[in-house]
Amino acid sequence: MSQEPVSVIIFYGDHAASAPERLVSGACAAAARDMVDLALECPLVDRVIVATNAGAFGDELSTVDRVVVERDPPGEPFRFGKFLLHTIQQHGIQRPLYFGAGAAPLLRPESLHALCRRLSAAERTVVTNNRGSADFYGITEPAALRRIPLPDTQDNSVPYLLSRPGVGLTADVLEPAIENSLDIDTPTDLACLAVQSGLRPHLRAYLEAHLPDTSRIQVAMPLLLQERTQVTLIGRVDTQLWGKRPSDIPGPKRIFAEERSMKSFGRDAPGKAKTLVGDLYLALGPTRFFARLAEYSDVVLFDTRALFFHLGLDLSVNDRFASDLGDFDAITDPIAREFTQAANECAVPVILGGHNIVSGALWALVQEAWDRADAGLLTPNVS
Repeated sequence: MSQEPVSVIIFYGDHAASAPERLVSGACAAAARDMVDLALECPLVDRVIVATNAGAFGDELSTVDRVVVERDPPGEPFRFGKFLLHTIQQHGIQRPLYFGAGAAPLLRPESLHALCRRLSAAERTVVTNNRGSADFYGITEPAALRRIPLPDTQDNSVPYLLSRPGVGLTADVLEPAIENSLDIDTPTDLACLAVQSGLRPHLRAYLEAHLPDTSRIQVAMPLLLQERTQVTLIGRVDTQLWGKRPSDIPGPKRIFAEERSMKSFGRDAPGKAKTLVGDLYLALGPTRFFARLAEYSDVVLFDTRALFFHLGLDLSVNDRFASDLGDFDAITDPIAREFTQAANECAVPVILGGHNIVSGALWALVQEAWDRADAGLLTPNVS
């Protein structure tokens, strides 16, 4: 029986307003360009639809065979769900496979082929890497999008909405793997990607030309392989990955996992998220907090978003990203600036970031460290 072709849809929006935002946006564009090439190499993909507001990016892709560029609707605000449905209907797509621009930068050709084969053979199904917070997903009955409240801005809730009772679709969630667990959201994700050996050409060239600071990452890599290293994970920690024993991190772990469903429950706002780590930070103050943290840790991976909301901060993207980079001088908010400076001055390496640094990005970082150790390129300083 012949398999129905899959049409890959990639959305890339460029709204960067500051240097850290431009760094991440440029990486997303490069990753999207790699995804276009990867999709065109797959025999189960008939075409690639790229939706973008970026003129030069769209112009470049419009010359590529089997690529169609859709521009954002002029004169009206962009609404994600509405434009996704419009794109699918406009092109008569029966098996859409959607990727955000920074999704799955480590996806391998054979994995995309398997994903397309799975989608092509399915009926009334949404195939995704994560039902609750998806980076990519394929839909086998795209008309079902008319039966859900289409999200205006967030693309990651669509599989959840489609697989709710009464909509008619079943969620088919991929087995977790590094290649489907990491996407590009923050500068820290770029630092973790910059040390990877398996990058595709456009993203690799971009990161070589716009190299983020990887010094703390490089210091942390051998520590993560040591059996006596005390690793502290803070924030929306993926406990299914790091809460089990044994894991890829052989040493003892201290896990402070809080607010994992922060976005799903609408607590991703100043004063709504609540964390015990935040209370401890307020009780001790920045310097004493990180001094105490260093007493219990050899390396700290810190997802800061819940803490910032706990502190009542409504940070700009620039301030969040500058904090991830450790560039406290570029942070306008005084509380976030003080926090970031104290993290920089901690006696042990502290890697700040978003959810990825305690989930997919950390997984990729640990695997790269093991690969380098196996190749004799990295030697843990085991005490």
